[in-house]
Amino acid sequence: MGATEAAGMGATEAAGPPLLDARAARIAVDDVVAIDALTVTTRGDRVLCAGDTGALFAALAGVPLSSARGPAAGDADDAAPGEARVVAGRLAVAGRDVGRSAHRAARGAAPLDPPLPLAWTVDAYVAWGARLSGASPRAAAEMAPAALARVGLAAAGKRALRTLALPERRALVLAQAIATAPPALIVEDPLVGLDDGAAGFVLAALAGATEGRGAVLTTARLDAEGPRGVLARGATDVLVLTGGELAFSGTFAEVAAGGRLYALTVRSHAELLREELAARGIALRGGPARFSAALPEGATTRDVVLAATRCRAAIVELVPLF
Repeated sequence: MGATEAAGMGATEAAGPPLLDARAARIAVDDVVAIDALTVTTRGDRVLCAGDTGALFAALAGVPLSSARGPAAGDADDAAPGEARVVAGRLAVAGRDVGRSAHRAARGAAPLDPPLPLAWTVDAYVAWGARLSGASPRAAAEMAPAALARVGLAAAGKRALRTLALPERRALVLAQAIATAPPALIVEDPLVGLDDGAAGFVLAALAGATEGRGAVLTTARLDAEGPRGVLARGATDVLVLTGGELAFSGTFAEVAAGGRLYALTVRSHAELLREELAARGIALRGGPARFSAALPEGATTRDVVLAATRCRAAIVELVPLF
């Protein structure tokens, strides 16, 4: 079985509390609202969040918004620093309240390319992560080899971190996140900046890391083909966030069946536009200002613009998401 095939396996309907559950959740970064009125309940154990997901990941992972940014993600100076917090509503991971940090014991977090102590060995780094999660030194040392084996680094335990290639570092962060066997894993944009070969290695590491546990993964964009397509097709739930709002919530099959997915920002007469598009066979999702529309075969953005003109809806943005 290939790495890409393995990474897409294991997604099932979630038993027990939803993996991700939000009720009018408001997430602020340094007291500036980044996501507002987020309301969604996921159905399965593989959730893929696409688009403007930085604040959501930071809140779920409990890390500063800029701390996970590295060279593969772009210039760290461009990332907005600060603490992401749930300041209103409710956001929960596997039934644990994020606003009260009750979820931290139930989730492992894998930020994108965090700074690493390059002189440390691989097994020491994973063991230290387990100790930070509450394991004793002896227990942590015993946890590290099993976690490394899951992500394809079984033979790398004594290597210095400076010797690891980028995909191996991504796998290393996954190993540290799962060392204490948390029931949920939160992963930030694991394939960004990787060619197909390197992405295949990380996909295999993800398959091992997520086996038997729920996973929330983020990505800057959706793709149907290539490594990112593996993540999308293997997801039980796909969420698209844009401009601080949930623009789409559904399955990848719904996205693919609808053709290209577009994000819209509508400043007036949104409900009239929803009705006008529905008459043309186009479903408008999201709101109140940020929406998504999956265009069926034969439909184009011209149909959206004509519908907006007919009902005098002010569209100020119409961009492809997929």
